[in-house]
Amino acid sequence: MKMSKFSIKKKSKEIPTEAVIAYSKGNMLEKIGKKDQAIQSYIVAGNQNHVKAQYRLGELYLEKKQYVEAEKWFSFAYKSGKEEAAFDLGNMYYNIEGYEYALYWYEKQALNGDLRCQNNLGVVHFKLRDFHNSEKWLKIAANANNGVACFNLGNIYVSLNREEDAIEYYKKGHILGNNECKFNLAILYMKNNMEKEAVNLYRQLYKSGYEKGCYNLGLYMEINENYDEAERYYKKSADKGHVKSQYRLAYLYDEKNFNEDAIEYYLKAIDSNYTMAKFRLGNLYNRQNTIESAKLYYDLACNDSMVEAKNNFAGLYFEEKNYEKAIKYYEEAIVDGCKVALENLGDLYYQTKDYQKAISYYLRNSTSVSCQKKLADIYMEAENTDEAIIWYKKASNNEDIESSYKLGLIYEDLNNLEDAKKYYLLAAKKNHLNSKLHLGRIYYNEGNYEESKKMLDVCANENNAYAQHMVALIYENYYSDHTNAKYWYEKSKNQGLVESIFNLGQISLKLEEDELAKKYFKQGVEAGNKDSEYMLAGIYLKKGRNMYKKLGEEDVFNSKDIYDSIPEFKLNTESFLIPEFKEFEVVKDEEDEEYIPNYILQIDENLEDMYEARLQKMLVETKFGYK
Repeated sequence: MKMSKFSIKKKSKEIPTEAVIAYSKGNMLEKIGKKDQAIQSYIVAGNQNHVKAQYRLGELYLEKKQYVEAEKWFSFAYKSGKEEAAFDLGNMYYNIEGYEYALYWYEKQALNGDLRCQNNLGVVHFKLRDFHNSEKWLKIAANANNGVACFNLGNIYVSLNREEDAIEYYKKGHILGNNECKFNLAILYMKNNMEKEAVNLYRQLYKSGYEKGCYNLGLYMEINENYDEAERYYKKSADKGHVKSQYRLAYLYDEKNFNEDAIEYYLKAIDSNYTMAKFRLGNLYNRQNTIESAKLYYDLACNDSMVEAKNNFAGLYFEEKNYEKAIKYYEEAIVDGCKVALENLGDLYYQTKDYQKAISYYLRNSTSVSCQKKLADIYMEAENTDEAIIWYKKASNNEDIESSYKLGLIYEDLNNLEDAKKYYLLAAKKNHLNSKLHLGRIYYNEGNYEESKKMLDVCANENNAYAQHMVALIYENYYSDHTNAKYWYEKSKNQGLVESIFNLGQISLKLEEDELAKKYFKQGVEAGNKDSEYMLAGIYLKKGRNMYKKLGEEDVFNSKDIYDSIPEFKLNTESFLIPEFKEFEVVKDEEDEEYIPNYILQIDENLEDMYEARLQKMLVETKFGYK
């Protein structure tokens, strides 16, 4: 406490021996925990003007919140020369919001140069909206190098939109070592895009272990994807009990699959009832398939009315086929506005074959593409093609590729080829292979071989046997390019297409490669292809007739008669075969075979909004620091 030379000193009076003994006895009783008996001894001493006894009685009654007695004994102590009692009385009245009385007592010592009372007097005037006197007293204390007063004065200037003045006093307090001034100054620097200066102040706060400064520095590093640094700064404040730091640190560990560390810090945050930590810990255990632990933390988050936790809690019961509990939590989530829960509950009713209820929940989330698709699928299963088309179109309009493809299938089946092409094209533009395959077939059947080849080329290069065969056929018949035709027929032949074997035999005949043709037709016969058998028989017949003709010319036996009996035979080398249309096989994951409800595993958090804000509460000084 700084006292001016004008501090009023009370005349000391000679203390009776009885009072000294009573005070000593009270002191001893207090040390052994007998406070009530100590008070009685202090009263004996205090009534004889023993100032230490009077002051201690004020403190003890204040601890008991017996404010009338506390005020009485602090007043006696003050009158007996204990000027500190005025500070205590000011604080007592401040804490019970007796601001006018607080003013009275603070002012007594403020006028004597007590910087703490000057600061507190400024705070009380601020509480009473007397900004003029508030500024006056805070300036007096701040200009006398009271860091807390610098902080409070800076706050007043911010509230009055005098930011430059605020920065001036925050800077002064920062130089005096006041962490609150450093912190608020960093906030203003960050607001004014002076990131380098702000980070420098946060680093100073980190060194001194100031929790909010550590946290904001960690958050800044996380936003800038410097995760190792973020962990370091979070950890310091997390280990000091800062709940937001505990949560962010746990989240970073969670993202790196450092599960043990993540669990440790989520649990620390949960000890402070941090809802998001409960939810994310539930998710962590859910991913680990530690279901009972996941339930525990989802339940805790549900008790905080967290809608995403209700959805996920319901999902666990859904997977266990405990439909009653699943429905309960889905319904609670739906009431709180969770659209994912609407779809999940629709799925539950679909799984239990209550299709009308499933439809009713999907319809309540009908702007969702997945719900639109599910509605369409249900209507297709029910052979309600018109309704299916309506919902597939909605999903297609929302750029769902599979729905465009399914519309193509429906329209192709209805022989509405123009609409089929329209929707296949939408999917094909996004490289949907089966849509390209269907388009290739439609274009081929329409005689649009160039467009057909464009579509089929892609599929052929993805090893679809039908597409390879059809590309070969286009090369053969449209481009008369036998080399490329043979190349693609060979590929589809190697995938077991007997039609490709036959067509290779035909090309060989056209090119007068009879031995090669026989080779292919023989392969076709071995594969059970009657067309190949017919062509092979024709080749042998033609060859046999020619041999009899030659033998007849040489009068060998009855060769001439046999030759004349065999009709002239011309092989049809223009015929070709088209294989059965076959799509790409869609390989389903094992996960696709077993239904899993939609869990909300990520919630987007705007980190920019998660900074600790500027400290606005005015600080009063106490005997033990400030608060």
